[in-house]
Parts: sequence; C-alpha cells; structure tokens
Amino acid sequence: MSKPTFNVYITEETDFTSEVEKKTYWTKVGVAFRHKEKPGLNILLTPGIAVSGKLVLLEPKEEAVPTQAE
Repeated sequence: MSKPTFNVYITEETDFTSEVEKKTYWTKVGVAFRHKEKPGLNILLTPGIAVSGKLVLLEPKEEAVPTQAE
C-alpha cells in the first residue's frame, strides 16, 4: 500500500477556567489517500474508534504530531 496523502485527526478544545489558556488536543483516527484517476480522497478510519466532531486532514510529516492549534 502506498503512503497516505493525509493523516486524519479529530480535535478537542479544553474548556478550563478563563485563567488557563485553552488548548486543543489532536487525536489521530485514520489516514486518507488521493484517488488515482479522479479527484477525491478515500478516508480510512481506525477500526473501533467512535468519531464525532471536526475531522482535520494534515499532510504527513516525519513523526511530527500537532499538539496545539494556532
């Protein structure tokens, strides 16, 4: 199988008191591959993971995992 075009993450923002800066936690839930002949993507989610909310696609980097949203 070829390398994925994107990693797929869900994001969740913390909701602490106003004294603490909000943080975004990223959880990798799958990968996405470009179609070979037509525009589009195939998204493969990790089996057994319940996914809800916002999905984010990021190009893979060498072992780099985002830890906080800008």
